[in-house]
Amino acid sequence: MVIGVAVLALLLALGSAAVSWRALDQAQTARDIASARGPAAPSAPAAEPIPSGPAVSADPEQTAASPEEPPRSPGTPPEITAETVYKPKYDNQSLILKTADCFTRMQVDLDEPRANVGSGNADVAFGCSNGNPWFRLASGVEGSETAKAGMKPGECGDAIRSAPIAQGTVVPLRKGSWLCVRTNYRTAYAQRDEWRVILVEIVSIGNDGAVVIRATAWDIPTN
Repeated sequence: MVIGVAVLALLLALGSAAVSWRALDQAQTARDIASARGPAAPSAPAAEPIPSGPAVSADPEQTAASPEEPPRSPGTPPEITAETVYKPKYDNQSLILKTADCFTRMQVDLDEPRANVGSGNADVAFGCSNGNPWFRLASGVEGSETAKAGMKPGECGDAIRSAPIAQGTVVPLRKGSWLCVRTNYRTAYAQRDEWRVILVEIVSIGNDGAVVIRATAWDIPTN
């Protein structure tokens, strides 16, 4: 009986030792696994929200507003440049001018050309002083005495710009001389006519005071 109890106590002691050894082994295994994995990585910070707003193009040429030329006010002449393309109106048209006496004036429209017109359609006034014929430019009409044979409309424009005839000036007419004339833009606009530049040749001056002129005209584009 005593031997049986002793044997039973020994078996229980051995069982407890086995359980303790098993628990110790599991703890050692868990520690080894944790060491192999290393420290846990810190969690990434939350992304900040992107502020909402209008989309911006990366191309500055697309975002930049293209400049626009302001509209030209009615009655304002367009700019004439070296690229201006003129349209022929008429070529080498002759006109004979003669007044009854030196106290009489004759109005001349170079758009046609024709004489004895109303002052509202005239580009130059024709008259004489001491038997010497002359031209006077109408208001708003421009001109130059530095013209010469064969000039192109652009060259006439350059002459008018660089050596203009002053308003109200009496221009003596001499055989073989030339004039450049540019019509009044406001008058042409009001009459729905073309703006023009005219090259005028003084062909002859008769003893009776008659003056023969020959003119070539071009339309100036206004669009």
